[in-house]
Amino acid sequence: MRVKSKWHKTQIKTIDDIAGALAFNSWRITKNHLEDLINEAFVIEKAQVFDIIAEYLCFLIQCVDRLVFDKLSTKQRQELIIALAKQSADYYQENKQERIGSGDHWKDFIQIYNSRSEDYANYEFTDGEPNYHFLRYFGEKTQKAMTDADEKWIVQQMVEIQAPKAFKSIKKSVDDLVSVKQIVSKTEQIERKKNKTTRSKRASTRKDQPYKNTSSSDHLI
Repeated sequence: MRVKSKWHKTQIKTIDDIAGALAFNSWRITKNHLEDLINEAFVIEKAQVFDIIAEYLCFLIQCVDRLVFDKLSTKQRQELIIALAKQSADYYQENKQERIGSGDHWKDFIQIYNSRSEDYANYEFTDGEPNYHFLRYFGEKTQKAMTDADEKWIVQQMVEIQAPKAFKSIKKSVDDLVSVKQIVSKTEQIERKKNKTTRSKRASTRKDQPYKNTSSSDHLI
């Protein structure tokens, strides 16, 4: 699966830039995994789709939180996760409203996210990856959103295949997006743009040569 936004390491980005790209990538990963489950013959009713989406997004955000622990300062990490959760809620709201109907889906997602965050805090990463209990919790929450016919098999599918695959995708995204030259605040970015001299205002260093018309066909019409 192609993951969006691999930035050049010399670029300067804000937390909002990184959160926006991660939210987009998380949505893409979730969408592709829904297709995986359907292709594996799991039955997902229309009403269940967004319950599963919510579980995937919460799992991915929690993975991001652990992955950036040693990459960002505590303040940057908190700002990133808050921005990522809010932008994920934006995607959730927009898509659920389009497919299911109007409602305060944004608030619903945030409530689910807050609840899941408290639970995921009880589970750990081992050697840089979510351990079995972390994956099992994700699988069990997904199980509750599935039809009765698939309850028996979905946890094993999630723990052994889907969750590790999703983690691998989001880890690649985090590695690519956070490994930039510098991460600044939105205010700092605005100040940098104000202080940057535009090309049109810079003094020219070009030494123009006088023009000589040496061709009889060189005319302005």
